[in-house]
Amino acid sequence: MYLIEDQLAALVETAELVSPEQEEEFRLEFQTALTAAVEKRDRVGQFLAHLEQQIDFARSEIDRLRQRKAAFERALARVEEYVIDTIENLGTDSKGKYRRLEGKTTTFSLRGCPPSVEISDESSIPAEYKTLLLKLPAVTWEQLLDRLEIEKRAEVLGQVRSPEVSVEKRPIKAAIDGGAAVPGAGLAIGKHSLRRS
Repeated sequence: MYLIEDQLAALVETAELVSPEQEEEFRLEFQTALTAAVEKRDRVGQFLAHLEQQIDFARSEIDRLRQRKAAFERALARVEEYVIDTIENLGTDSKGKYRRLEGKTTTFSLRGCPPSVEISDESSIPAEYKTLLLKLPAVTWEQLLDRLEIEKRAEVLGQVRSPEVSVEKRPIKAAIDGGAAVPGAGLAIGKHSLRRS
């Protein structure tokens, strides 16, 4: 009986290590051990409960770590902005370059960023520069693709809940670079990013 119990525990613990080629053999061995060890089935139940607890713990850790990561990202951006402001406030040298701040192991310097799109009014930006993300039933999507008639459009629009809109900055930049004016957007020029060496 103890041999069966040990075998069952070993099977349960090594389930993750089973290769696809060994899957069927593992299943048969596991079923045999589980059926033979009638009074030991609780161990498998306890192990499953343990796995469920570990999943819940991992989920809460993921949420906690996501929040922690976001806090670190905010702190990084804030401190980098402080360093950039400090260097910019020092002004430029005789060659027009920003001064470097040198430490024993780190040197801070500024480099010019290429012009980037800065959105001032998202609602003013034309639809050709936006992406609309929709969540709707797959059946409805297939029907929409099959036949886009007026009544179907109304039905689909009735099923759309709180659409998420994102602005596509690359085509906006290309349009502005090409001389076009894009309502609600412009180029941010003269910004700097921090470089550590």
